[in-house]
Amino acid sequence: MKFINTLALLALIFECQFSAAKTVPNDEAVSNVISEKTSTVKAVASNEVTDAEQNLNESDVEEEVDGVSDVEEVVEDSGVEEVTENSDFEEISQGVEEPVVPIKPSKDQKVAPKINLTPVDFEFIKDSKVMATLYIDERESEYDGISLIAQALKSDVARVIGDKVDNEGNATESENGLKIETNAANLSGKIIVAGTFGEKGNDVINQLVKDKKINLENLNGRWESYQMQVVKAPIEGVDEALVIVGSDKRGTLYGMMHVSEMMGVSPWVWWSDALPAIQSDVTLPGEDCNVISKEPSIKYRGIFLNDEAPSLTTWTNKRYGGRNQYFYRQVFELLIRLKANYLWPSMWDDVFSADGEGDTLANAKLADKYGVVMGTSHHEPLYRAGKEWGRNYRNDLPYTSGQAWNLYNIPGQENYHPEVNKEIEEFWDGGVSRNRDFENICTVGMRGEDDSTLPAADDPPRYADLLNYIINTQKDILKAHNDTNPTQLVIYKEVEDAWYAGELYNKDCMKDTYAMFCDDNWAYMRTLPTLEQQKQIAGSGMYYHFDYVGAPKSYTWVQNTQISTIWDQMSIAYDYGIEGVWIANVGDLKPMELNIAYFLDLAYDYEYLGVEGEKKLDEYKKNWAKQQFSRKDGRGLTDEQCDEVAYLIDRYLDLETKRVVEHVLYNTVDTCSDMYSIDNYNEALNILAECDDIMNRTEALWAEVPEELKANFYQLVYYPAMAVPNVLKIQIYAALNNKYAKLGLTIANKYAKLCQEAIDLDNELFDGYNEEMPGVIESGKKWSGMISCGQNYHIGLQAWDRDSGKLPDLMTVEADASSTEMEVLVENITGSFSTIYTTGEAKLPTFNNVSDETFEIQLLTKGGAYEFEAKADEWIKISDATGKVTDEQKVKVSVDWSKVKEDSEGSIVLTSGEQVVKVNVEAKVIDEAKLESKTYVMTHDYATIDVANFSKKVDGKGTNNQGKVVDNKMIVIPDNGKYLTTVRTTSSTITYETVEDLKDAPYVEYKVYVPAKGTFNLESQFNPTSNLIYGEEKLRYGISIDDGEIDIINTLVPDYLAGTWKQGTWASDIENNSRRSFKNDITLDEGVHTIRYYQCDPNLALIRMTLFKGKLATVYGSPAESTFIKN
Repeated sequence: MKFINTLALLALIFECQFSAAKTVPNDEAVSNVISEKTSTVKAVASNEVTDAEQNLNESDVEEEVDGVSDVEEVVEDSGVEEVTENSDFEEISQGVEEPVVPIKPSKDQKVAPKINLTPVDFEFIKDSKVMATLYIDERESEYDGISLIAQALKSDVARVIGDKVDNEGNATESENGLKIETNAANLSGKIIVAGTFGEKGNDVINQLVKDKKINLENLNGRWESYQMQVVKAPIEGVDEALVIVGSDKRGTLYGMMHVSEMMGVSPWVWWSDALPAIQSDVTLPGEDCNVISKEPSIKYRGIFLNDEAPSLTTWTNKRYGGRNQYFYRQVFELLIRLKANYLWPSMWDDVFSADGEGDTLANAKLADKYGVVMGTSHHEPLYRAGKEWGRNYRNDLPYTSGQAWNLYNIPGQENYHPEVNKEIEEFWDGGVSRNRDFENICTVGMRGEDDSTLPAADDPPRYADLLNYIINTQKDILKAHNDTNPTQLVIYKEVEDAWYAGELYNKDCMKDTYAMFCDDNWAYMRTLPTLEQQKQIAGSGMYYHFDYVGAPKSYTWVQNTQISTIWDQMSIAYDYGIEGVWIANVGDLKPMELNIAYFLDLAYDYEYLGVEGEKKLDEYKKNWAKQQFSRKDGRGLTDEQCDEVAYLIDRYLDLETKRVVEHVLYNTVDTCSDMYSIDNYNEALNILAECDDIMNRTEALWAEVPEELKANFYQLVYYPAMAVPNVLKIQIYAALNNKYAKLGLTIANKYAKLCQEAIDLDNELFDGYNEEMPGVIESGKKWSGMISCGQNYHIGLQAWDRDSGKLPDLMTVEADASSTEMEVLVENITGSFSTIYTTGEAKLPTFNNVSDETFEIQLLTKGGAYEFEAKADEWIKISDATGKVTDEQKVKVSVDWSKVKEDSEGSIVLTSGEQVVKVNVEAKVIDEAKLESKTYVMTHDYATIDVANFSKKVDGKGTNNQGKVVDNKMIVIPDNGKYLTTVRTTSSTITYETVEDLKDAPYVEYKVYVPAKGTFNLESQFNPTSNLIYGEEKLRYGISIDDGEIDIINTLVPDYLAGTWKQGTWASDIENNSRRSFKNDITLDEGVHTIRYYQCDPNLALIRMTLFKGKLATVYGSPAESTFIKN
């Protein structure tokens, strides 16, 4: 394929559907603009042709068109190198920008890829002194935002060379630091030039275009992109320039922050105190500083600051006196560093556009300078914050403000009150009048007051008609103010019924309005638009959650979403055309750093991170850890230590994924509805061991962290990786305390003590974050109040209210020193350590040679000490033969298989004085010749399968939602779901309705060895995903055993509805983070059997299988993975 002139070709092919905040002209226009803009810029002699000019202009430009869908941009060797970051070039479907056109993405949007230019290194810092002056043109139209990011770049340079930066990240003036110049006549030596181009652009850049020193042909018309390249002798008196040209304001700002990235500065440099290495010499590598950046994959990418009390509000009140421009300056800068462009501001008790200090509009004005597109949340139409209606309501009507709001109606209908409509419309009009001049996405529609449900929502067709009238009325108000910002309806909760059942998508109000779909508030998709619906609207968006306040329970404490879930669900949304807007509810912003970074990076570069993204998750996590902790001076963490950082973050997120730890309740242990079992399958004890391992490894790594990185490490790793498992330990210790106390055993007091110590540690960690942060940042008090969700917010939540937490009730056993009786408890598969033996016989679970397990005997007391002796058959190994019990003694039991060649029975005899307890031991020898490779072995009447360990995987094909037959494969998503591996299909738009359809479907197979003939049941567990098609409560899978008939089984109950606790199983599924389904009464002979699994519907994800005999005992998750024969 040949290089395609994007401007000339694609402007003819594609309808232009977007525009930037400012018009970007073509090169010819740029060349005609120089006269007054370049009066102070002297060009070099015409015969001084630069390398960049030769490289960019000597190559022949040809056009090759083979259908619109096949258009690719491929760059020849002459001056512009082939794109190497992505092996697949992306389609370009952008037209030339038109002035005064509302910003909206095109249908089937694809984006222009990154282009690598001829690499030329740029020496930036030498001997701790900056070698180049930064030039920005104060007369260019985007100077306001460029000047702000110039100061951010100056501060980053100061950090790198070791100059002082104040608490808000502002650099002090320094002889060696970066100088910012706004007068081109003063330029000499080496410079960096940053700005846009064209009539209102940077004068030096315009001169370089006119003199053909730079060629912006491939930048022109792009959205939020920059061209960065080194130019020799750019203008008279200047030897060398690093030129940063933005296609628009944000493109320029992203380019400037790319310089910071090349110096090793993390986007989280201020927000997580990720201090960069101090370096005496910095050369920007040619392959990184000579590029044309890709266009963002998703047009608008941002975050929502929500549920901000008490943490964010406490911190900002202390530091800034509220959520004013001083606070938002830090938010806006972070968004630019993360290449984001969109924000919903805090709104619980805030009014973004009225809370500026000194100037009520200061927040909005500052956002506009930074180029941050502002919006309001799903229930805040026409730029009005949720609290504004109650504050602005004139109380001149016989209704409360909430009653009046909910009375808004269509003229002529029953209960129409013209005076209500008039006052509400005047209220909306005031919002538009205030904010129309800023770049926004305007929320339209209407929910009930205070984010509740409107009465009309009970009748979806009526509600759809009402919304159609409301939105058209709102658009008339916007039009009257000449407000051309995009409009957006958020399809949240009951609005979904109006959208589908009321056919709101087919109403005229949606013809040029975004439809923003929503997850279920727990990071899993609800319904997504059909192809027909996608054609009816301007574009689609997604409102996603990392934080939530509401039923069934709130979660607002720490980060708890695996990034694999973000990829899984957002890639499905992308497949359904959700390419216009992505926004995530991030709560207080901190401590959601990794989730925010990955979500925004995925939105910016879906072509890399999204396509086959399951293969890139581990790489992303490790690279993100290096970005925060690896330093170029060698004083940061090593690559191996950064890998351990990624591992520890994974591990605590895995605990949160099993069940949000705030929701674990020790006193539900009998039913395991909210608690791991302390009796069955060693479930709680395995979790306890995992918690100990995470905390021990965290402490070990903490000891190796340099002092200057302590604050950063504490925030991103130490606090959550210690606090999350510690909260689980509180609940497990409490359950064990209660269990043993009811048996009258003094070991209960040990667990009460451990529980109290964990409670104390929680307070210590809490205080450490807020008031005693280790390291060198602001005496440890920078983040005072940022973690204000105390124990009532994150331990033992009793209800949906996020402050309904309760510490466990602990029990004390009064020790009886005269009670010297030996109290024996034995481990079992179910009902473990539940019965006290003081005489008689007990039995351990059956041992087998394949699993080679170890079981335990506990010797406990009711207060008095005693001595014991244990004797066992010679093939039985015991850890302790004698001892004295004052509190507890654990005797480990295993089998010496070198002495056991056939099934055997034996015993361990425990004696203490006159007491004798016999513990029977049975050993089964499984004929290993019967076991095939990649086979699970059933023991103890069950075989639990890790779904990644399939014995066979077969690719297939199917018909997608466009009627095309496409390839379809089974993939494994690593570190996903409560058991850490997930299997699903690559396609999220193929449905297999019948058994006949499944003949071409992909599948996986699992092999299980069954030791004896019997009747068995198969439990399959899935992520708690939901049906993507409205009204079709189907998430089905197919199962066949040993090539038998395929059974298609639906995992959803008939009244299932995502996002509501009022019906179906969603509420329990989402809290358990799994959904169970069964195939029962399977007759199997002794031997190896094959289970074949098909996925019938999109958005179904298999996470666990357990084949079992009889009935599984009560357990929160599942029995642990069984023995797997790999070879």
